[in-house]
Amino acid sequence: MTMTLPTAKTPKTTDLNKQTILLYGAPKLGKCLAGNTLLYDPTTARPVPLSRVVDAKSDSVFTMGLAGLVTAVQPSHYIENGEAPLFRVTTQTGRVIDATNEHPFLTRNGWVPLNELAVNERVGVIAQYHSFFGGTKTDPEFIKILAYLIADGSLGGTSPVFTKNDDEVREEFKQAIEAVGDGYLEYDGSSGVKQVRVKGKSIGRYNVLNFLRDHGLDGKLSGEKFIPDFVFGLMRERLSLFLNRLFTCDGSIEKKSISYSSKSIRMVQQVQHLLLRFGIVSNLRNRFIDGQLYGAELLISGKSDVLRFLDEIGVYGEKQIAAERLRELLYSVRCAGTQLDRRGDILFDRIVSIEPIGVGTVYDLTIPDTHNFVANDFVVHNSSFASQFPEAMFFECEPGLNHLEVFKVPIYSWEAFLEACKLLAKGDHNFKTLVIDTVDNAFKMCSDYVCAKHGIEYEGDMGHGKGWALVKNEWHRVLTRLASLPYGLILISHAVDKTIETRTGEYTKTTPSLPDRARNVVLGLVDIILYGDSISRKDAAGNLVVDRVLRTKPHPTYEAGDRTGRLPEMLPLDYAAFNSAFSGTASNSTAQSPAPGKGTVASNSTPGSTQAGKAVKQ
Repeated sequence: MTMTLPTAKTPKTTDLNKQTILLYGAPKLGKCLAGNTLLYDPTTARPVPLSRVVDAKSDSVFTMGLAGLVTAVQPSHYIENGEAPLFRVTTQTGRVIDATNEHPFLTRNGWVPLNELAVNERVGVIAQYHSFFGGTKTDPEFIKILAYLIADGSLGGTSPVFTKNDDEVREEFKQAIEAVGDGYLEYDGSSGVKQVRVKGKSIGRYNVLNFLRDHGLDGKLSGEKFIPDFVFGLMRERLSLFLNRLFTCDGSIEKKSISYSSKSIRMVQQVQHLLLRFGIVSNLRNRFIDGQLYGAELLISGKSDVLRFLDEIGVYGEKQIAAERLRELLYSVRCAGTQLDRRGDILFDRIVSIEPIGVGTVYDLTIPDTHNFVANDFVVHNSSFASQFPEAMFFECEPGLNHLEVFKVPIYSWEAFLEACKLLAKGDHNFKTLVIDTVDNAFKMCSDYVCAKHGIEYEGDMGHGKGWALVKNEWHRVLTRLASLPYGLILISHAVDKTIETRTGEYTKTTPSLPDRARNVVLGLVDIILYGDSISRKDAAGNLVVDRVLRTKPHPTYEAGDRTGRLPEMLPLDYAAFNSAFSGTASNSTAQSPAPGKGTVASNSTPGSTQAGKAVKQ
């Protein structure tokens, strides 16, 4: 073949399907929960508000792993994201969570953002925590006293009073009081009900009262009572004892179910979670008297849940007879109670309401690999834009595409990645766009492959940087080949915040979460770098609105760029708007800085002006 020099310039391509695009977003982008959302520390088993987890930047959390099993994980980022509109989601079993309208929830069809969910659809909540118990060995006598007093005790006076007619229960309470070194006075109350007042045996020595004070319960009225944090960290036998005595007082054994009620809604919610430690699912509902809210009630109605309660927890005193009668009835019938939609440790719970609750400070976590965490006993997620490119096909290098109706090839290794590349290069298909989701996971597969091929564990195990060079060469070889194919190439990446030091100080820059040498290869190949961001504005009514946008021009606080010169500085995170801007069909006003939703974003159109969210790498 004879080589000749060109006689004409190659025309500048305007075909979007011939572009190589890197797409990544701020760690804070649009997916957030209220700060009072409860997570549970896998080490101590105690509840921790999400805001405190973010502030501490060290706590591990629960995530839903393979096969729907709940396991512990360490977040890679802890994110405070300023203020945003919140919506309260309530389910049939009484679970409640406050989230932004774009926070993804697990459904039977994959991950779906809240703004695409509706009443009567089902979302994933926890049905069981496997062996999730602490190691605290609090004196069992104090555990009995605590359960009895927060159930049927009066804590508002100068000394606690326990009210109960069940002789066996009252006798055990008196024995427990003496065992911890206090005394008591037993008498008939004004309504004829037996009462026991706790007394110190000497001046200044009130062991039970001091115990209640230490845990913030002294003086609490019925509707203010709660279960102290230490109870969540009890070992299995002690927690079972606590719940046993709690249900002994405030529980009821029904014909085919078990219920628990209290004037304190907070305490009922706490009991619902603690039952999940034993794999017991319950329904929570508010109680009303004469139209006024009067506490809440739990109902355990599933046959397996009722039997598990009777086996694992049970009741004490007079109610034991009714409990045994219920057990015999359930074993004698073929089916009883409510049938729930369970899969592994997950229950798909029906949404009964989604309500706006105003604006609040919001937080999020970035979870490696699984990209989800458990909050308020919900399973919540931490790439739909790319799916709208023409005839897109995804290389799924991490789970999470189930909520999108797309063509995808699951990729679990670099060998599988290379095989998929060969099939793509043959051209026996109608695809026009390849989406690699995510490119940082693909690079990890590449690195693992090269290391295994040369018998090393890490890239740095080979002297003189040879390991790094081998990995970089393989990465460059494959990406260059993909970029040369006659298809659009979309590279989706996670993001990481890095501290940049200069002579005048330091600042934070958001970049794709790739090692430097891998990122440099990618940045050298791509035509466009799109940075997904969120900006806040107020609509005509003065309400706070959060818009998702794409930034396309370089800035000190994030990586972005457009070699084609066809895109405005900022545009909505919307494929139609992006395609219109690239093809030159957008109006001048649209191209400058359009905002999804209502109103304009002129006041927030300066690139980098919205970096208010704080994402801290651990």
